[in-house]
Amino acid sequence: MKSFSFLTLLIFTVSCESDHKFKSLVDKEKVFIALDLYGLDSVPKEIGTLKNAKELEITRTDDWTIYPPLSAADQWVDMPPFRTIPSELLSLKKLQKLTLIGLDLQTLPADLEKLENLQHLDLSHNKLTISNELPKLKKLKKLQFLYLSGNHINNSDIEAWRKENPNIEIGYLTE
Repeated sequence: MKSFSFLTLLIFTVSCESDHKFKSLVDKEKVFIALDLYGLDSVPKEIGTLKNAKELEITRTDDWTIYPPLSAADQWVDMPPFRTIPSELLSLKKLQKLTLIGLDLQTLPADLEKLENLQHLDLSHNKLTISNELPKLKKLKKLQFLYLSGNHINNSDIEAWRKENPNIEIGYLTE
């Protein structure tokens, strides 16, 4: 009986800890999360608790001291691991600025437009094929700035979108 009680307590403790991983950030409007500092390798569902965030930056600091040259990006973006954004992030309705750097993202959520107030989006150094993601990105009606370096980028697709939407600033580097 004691082993069952101990196991129940252990599960409850771990559950409570994960539910409150970002407890100190819940009321903040500007949030920076270095995943490795929280012992995480991907964005957890608890990200949805940050309802007051207007600016959110999520990155990993343990992978690179400097990023690889852009000439190596094509090989890097095709190598696992591949990760996704949890749907809970899309519940952050106040977000105006979102930075997701170096998270191994291979795809964006189909309903990305739920981030209806998003004006600034930085997706640099992920594993996205931007041509596949453009239909989702185009649905972000308030988007003013988009940064894409370090992903699979088709220059002609980006330039066509830029011509269609001269009010959006799209930053990317290619070699």
